[in-house]
Amino acid sequence: MIEPNCDGDATKVPYEAVPSSWTLSLVDLRNWMTLVDKHVHKQITRPGDEERDPVPDKARVSIRYRAYWEGHERPFEASRLREFETGGHMVLKGLEAAVRTMRPYEQAEFVISHELLYGELGCLPLIQPMANGLFQVEVIDYWPIKQTERWRNEFNDIYPEARELHRQGRMWVRRLQLPNAVSVLRKGIESLSSCRVNSAEEHRQRADQLVLLYQGLMVCFNGMGRPNAACEVMKKVRRLTGNNPPWRTLCQEGRALFTLGHFERAHNAFSEAQKMQPNNYLIRDEIINISKWITVPEASKLPFGYVQ
Repeated sequence: MIEPNCDGDATKVPYEAVPSSWTLSLVDLRNWMTLVDKHVHKQITRPGDEERDPVPDKARVSIRYRAYWEGHERPFEASRLREFETGGHMVLKGLEAAVRTMRPYEQAEFVISHELLYGELGCLPLIQPMANGLFQVEVIDYWPIKQTERWRNEFNDIYPEARELHRQGRMWVRRLQLPNAVSVLRKGIESLSSCRVNSAEEHRQRADQLVLLYQGLMVCFNGMGRPNAACEVMKKVRRLTGNNPPWRTLCQEGRALFTLGHFERAHNAFSEAQKMQPNNYLIRDEIINISKWITVPEASKLPFGYVQ
């Protein structure tokens, strides 16, 4: 019915230009959806993180979305990355109402009535009167806004500290003090995730630095024998990068999956890394080693030291 992947990765056109696959009456589409309230109907296309609450009031939230008018194929509004503060009147009321029902990592589709969009009059000639909309939304993550952030939360203040915390984390890793490394890396992630950014360049710098911090966490968790935790961190890296993680995080994911006994998935992770680093002999050796485990009998497949 509707394109299940809000990222638009399955298409060859830009994210902001992906056409709607539903151009019929939105009244019919509502019948497939769950009623949120009298103005919003919802259908979940990918469940979110059940351990996290839905987006609260007074939070900074990152989303991807596309919005279509009824009967129109082209989106009237779209963004691969949009950040706003809930309760701050920064987006359409209907979009915020939809996002407030979602959890991190969730993708969903909404039919939103004109009362929460541009009202009965619309905005001619671009927006017709009483125009209802179809929204495809993905919540990347959110961060509650603390009162202290109002005083000091700008990217230019936080970014240098996050880089220093990353440096400290690497130092603790070299000294094999992995719990200390985890502590400082998490501190850097928390402060950088919730800071206010004011430009596309700051968005890019923050994302790049967060990936480095997450990568450090994965190194620590693998070194501490916590492969499940490393895999959970990798989920955040994939969300942050639009499912295009750097090769070093793919290697850490491969090591974690190997420890868990998921040999084929580990092989896939290292193979993906090898595409980015075709001359890296360490990746090649990892792939050769994992290939041996894929071909051994099922009863012998657990790595040495693996605990069920």
